[in-house]
Amino acid sequence: MRFVLAIVSFVVGLLLVGLAVGQRTVFAPPSSLVAASTAKTSAPVTVIPGTTLNANPGYQEINIKGSGDVFAAYGKTSDVLAWVGDAAHTTLRFDAEDGTLQGRTTGSGTSVPDPAGSDLWYQEYDGAGQFTVRLPEDVSVVIVGDGKDAAPSDVSVTWPRDTATPSVGPLLVAGGVFLLGGIALLVWAIVHQRRGRGPRRRSGGTRPPRVRASRRAAAAGAQVPSRGRRGRRAFVAVPVVLVGALTLAGCSAEYWPQGGDTTPTPTPTASGTADQSEPVAATKQQIKRIVERVATTARKADTARDAKLAAERFTGAALELREANYTIRAKDSDVDAPPKISADEVCVALPQQTDTWPRTIFAITAADCSAKTAAPQALTLTQETARDPYKVAYDVSLEADAQIPTLAPTSVGAALLAPTTKLLTIEPDQVATAYADILAKDTKSEYADLFDVDGDALRSTIGKAYKDKKAKALPDTAKIDYSSEIPDDSAVAFATDKAGALVSADLDEVEKVTPTASGAEVNTEGAVKALSGVDSSKKGISATYGVQVLFYVPPVGSDEKAVLLGFTQGLTAASEVQ
Repeated sequence: MRFVLAIVSFVVGLLLVGLAVGQRTVFAPPSSLVAASTAKTSAPVTVIPGTTLNANPGYQEINIKGSGDVFAAYGKTSDVLAWVGDAAHTTLRFDAEDGTLQGRTTGSGTSVPDPAGSDLWYQEYDGAGQFTVRLPEDVSVVIVGDGKDAAPSDVSVTWPRDTATPSVGPLLVAGGVFLLGGIALLVWAIVHQRRGRGPRRRSGGTRPPRVRASRRAAAAGAQVPSRGRRGRRAFVAVPVVLVGALTLAGCSAEYWPQGGDTTPTPTPTASGTADQSEPVAATKQQIKRIVERVATTARKADTARDAKLAAERFTGAALELREANYTIRAKDSDVDAPPKISADEVCVALPQQTDTWPRTIFAITAADCSAKTAAPQALTLTQETARDPYKVAYDVSLEADAQIPTLAPTSVGAALLAPTTKLLTIEPDQVATAYADILAKDTKSEYADLFDVDGDALRSTIGKAYKDKKAKALPDTAKIDYSSEIPDDSAVAFATDKAGALVSADLDEVEKVTPTASGAEVNTEGAVKALSGVDSSKKGISATYGVQVLFYVPPVGSDEKAVLLGFTQGLTAASEVQ
């Protein structure tokens, strides 16, 4: 009976171990779930929403097949849809019943522009292939071919599946217990059997001791294996296999039941997509990439004096200054190029709180934010529509001792204040007008008490003292008149942490030199001569200097004064007086 129990225990143990091994081999669940697109449309754009990507937990492996041009990128869902606009596009949704991606086409436009290099994307991929991401629900993928023909339709998304088999560990342990129990029962049965065959008393005289065959063979010099060795090896093999199985089960957590919810939670790979109270125009990584692109374009355009290239990344006052500089340097090589924009470090990255257009961001860049070897550049950039790149509207060199006020984190962003807001000591659209009056009248200006004099290097550069000195240096046969022109709706005001604002503005300082005596002429030189193309004139010469300024303006009711943080100025126009 003991032998029967041992055999039954062995059989049960082997069945349990076999079942455990089978769950990791024959009955193992698939390691991934693949959903392929069944959509066949002529739309030039395909969109995979974040909700589709998160229809199943875990990483998302996106595979795109196709010949010809293939482009893919991902960005904030609202940005992706804004870029697509009214163009025909196929939106892919996950069908849980069929395990496929079903497409629905909307929109009427037949083409889209080249999406490569858009400032909206968090990441982009060129060419067919696959890439693995882990995107949240508010981030979507956009796929485009050449922008006119149908976008690639052979698209699939793969999610990892939970391959944990929590019953393997308990099955192996239970199987091991039964195998060990079988061994114990077998040993017990053998011992009991031997005890039942104990020594018996013999009768009929004595017999010589019986010599076993092994002893006779040993006496003859033969090599005889030791008694019982084969049986012991068989018994040793079972524990060794058992210990190996138990060790394997103990080393992997997926072989055991786990407490709590183990479903993986998707997390964004694109930085700056964390939950926030207000949407922002761009993330810190996007702003850094935008600045790098601007710096690259500026370097190429400044070197080649290419105004058309500069217009790809500059606008307004910043573009006017570069266009004039290129014209001047083409005729006078001694004139310096515009200040270099360094993208080595982005010291400040402040996006506007918005998810509509136009959008604005503010950035301070430098070769080294902690060093004072070169003046950092304060850039104010605008994006008119979702399909436009960010362009520099203001490029200001900061003062050496400029103290930037406390600003909100990049992930939070800042509000863009209205040009006529009453929350500041000076309305943003009046900053340029008030400061132009100070440059003309200095302390006699009605706005003098609103601006801080200390550290204002621009006053000494083109202020009243400079203008009076230049007027006195003219001969009696000529006179000089000064005036200021303020562009409409050009001021940009970013709110700071303490209710103040960073205000970027521009103004034009116009110098008009005219002869006062009959037959007298006004001669030109330097940059004015190069830009006007006039050597001398009996009518006079008009020169316009564009001035870009950055101010900190305190909140209304504050005792503080507006502080000039930086400026850039240069000749933008010159001509003969008409």
